[in-house]
Amino acid sequence: MKKKNDFDLELFIELALCTGARLEGILNIKKKDLSLSSQSVNITDFKTKNSDKKRYTGFLSDEALNLINKVYNTLSPNDFLINKPYATIKNVVQPLLNKLFNQGLANDDFANRVVIHTLRHTFASHLAIKGTPILTIKKLMNHSDINHTLRYAKLAPDSGKDMVKKLYN
Repeated sequence: MKKKNDFDLELFIELALCTGARLEGILNIKKKDLSLSSQSVNITDFKTKNSDKKRYTGFLSDEALNLINKVYNTLSPNDFLINKPYATIKNVVQPLLNKLFNQGLANDDFANRVVIHTLRHTFASHLAIKGTPILTIKKLMNHSDINHTLRYAKLAPDSGKDMVKKLYN
């Protein structure tokens, strides 16, 4: 993904993997939503019906910050960080995912097919694998219901073992 015009696509994928935000949430990030000093971004959750949870905070990886810094000073506060429409991102990223991960899969194999939303699941899965508490994952994913987050609990390392060993020491 190192062609001349792929900057927005690279930034999109990096933001998806470091914030877990949905496609629409990432595409609606404006310069004014960024805080470089706290390495965070305010994200709009277009799926939630709860007005209290419509906006939430995501955190930026060093790689995302490096990419953002390349364009930050060229943007006005209300400019979108990624200057590509939904359809363009979807029509470029999905074929790339198909080429990399979906070769040989039946078109109706939804259980194994990698799609753009898989990047969100990858973010949550990596958090769980690293031992992040399930309530923290819930917060970072902006899930309204813990049951949505619990699917990732099975990926957590044997987290209770270390807690028990520390209990009386």
